[in-house]
Amino acid sequence: MPRASTTPSLPEQLPVAILESNPHSCFLLTESLDFAYCNSSWDRFAGENGGGTEVFASHVLSRKFLDFVPLDLRDFYAGLFAAARAGAQIMQHEYQCSSPTDFRVFRMDIYPLQAGRGFAVFNSLKVEHPHTQAALGPSDATYKNENGLIRMCSNCRRSSRVDNPDVWDWVPSHLDRHDVTHGICELCLDYYYRAYRKHKPA
Repeated sequence: MPRASTTPSLPEQLPVAILESNPHSCFLLTESLDFAYCNSSWDRFAGENGGGTEVFASHVLSRKFLDFVPLDLRDFYAGLFAAARAGAQIMQHEYQCSSPTDFRVFRMDIYPLQAGRGFAVFNSLKVEHPHTQAALGPSDATYKNENGLIRMCSNCRRSSRVDNPDVWDWVPSHLDRHDVTHGICELCLDYYYRAYRKHKPA
């Protein structure tokens, strides 16, 4: 659940060294939420998680952050940045982003910089341990839709079955594939975005 943080704010002139020293992906956004900078850990994380070259820093700079967020969650993330700006306070949100071998939960900290200068976003690893859920083998017939794409939850990274879209399976090999489209499974929507879902206009 997103919440305001009591952590002291960063200096208005944010040194890039602060972001570069972070081992996790961090980035700067303009006031209109366009990528302005990604730290060196960004590309390493993208490569380790099967993101492909289309999410490397060189491809995302000057593009809109929300273009990389599933449609179902764009209002949620836009609201986090709006709340950070309106309240001049740091906003935090926890999310899951697992690798093929490890279950991981990260915390996103959104720092509103001086008005008009955008936002600094830090991602920190909170939980990491080997997966405990059973892994299934790949089966295109089970997971590929009529457009030839596998629908994957952008949060837990499980894959939706074509014949029963409400069933999401853990298929680690799908994380390295590029014929993937993203959505959000019901479990993640309820667990990580419950407050947003409750108050979202019908």
